[in-house]
Amino acid sequence: MRSLDENLKNRDIKRLFKHPRLKMLDEFHRRINTERRAADMKELPVRVIAIKTAHLSIEDMDYLLKRCSQSPNFSRCFFGSLKIRDGSTSSPQDEKN
Repeated sequence: MRSLDENLKNRDIKRLFKHPRLKMLDEFHRRINTERRAADMKELPVRVIAIKTAHLSIEDMDYLLKRCSQSPNFSRCFFGSLKIRDGSTSSPQDEKN
């Protein structure tokens, strides 16, 4: 049996990022913090984004990533889409159409 120290030293980090959810979380994190750095704001840890998207399925996260990528302000689209509205389950863009 290998020790805990050996297991930690030999752990394959790249294998962890093969899961689609982690890849999308990494993409959200990278894009949001790029905008925040440009605006001289404090960067967010990936944990904040993971907590905000914990209730979403992988398909929903994929849709959100595509939708926010098309928006001129990625982080505003991201946080606005996840904002809880009073008794409404539709997004503001759905009301425009």
